[in-house]
Amino acid sequence: MSAVVVKILLVVAVLILVAAAVSRMRGRRSVGPVRQRMPVFVLLVGILFVAVGGLMALSSFTADDTAGLLWPMRIAAVAIVLGGAAFLLMYRNFYVEPRADEIAFRTVWGREGVIAYADITEFVVRASGGRFRLTVRAASGPRLRLNPRMYDVSPLLRANEFRQHNGRWPLRGELHGGTGAVPR
Repeated sequence: MSAVVVKILLVVAVLILVAAAVSRMRGRRSVGPVRQRMPVFVLLVGILFVAVGGLMALSSFTADDTAGLLWPMRIAAVAIVLGGAAFLLMYRNFYVEPRADEIAFRTVWGREGVIAYADITEFVVRASGGRFRLTVRAASGPRLRLNPRMYDVSPLLRANEFRQHNGRWPLRGELHGGTGAVPR
């Protein structure tokens, strides 16, 4: 067997192992809604970009470049590392945490927000290209956009059912047998 065939088989084997590992990872717990992050795929892409960019940077910055021909490779290496770091930062920052009376979240830029269900002024689900996009906006300003099929937002959907049945959003404690408006 030639060296090229062996390398191709090794790459295929590694890809199969990575795919098996990713398919077992869920990113969500089965105990109910908790802090949910982006899919693990985003993390793996970020790691891959940082690794490839690092190897490119290592090879381009350590090679002898008296003619100045390696500048494009150096620039590309830095750009790939920065792109990978951006993916890692997005994975680290973003989360959604639906609670009984509110939904807490953090955007990919790191801005945190909490939207109480009683404070919702806009609740829109749009279908575009086979995907759903949920937009929730509060009277106090925060806005959350996400795919409701990707994240478990069942408490928010229960609150929306309450709104459709009663004509208003539930107050704090109203969905789980509380007394209504309870100060924090």
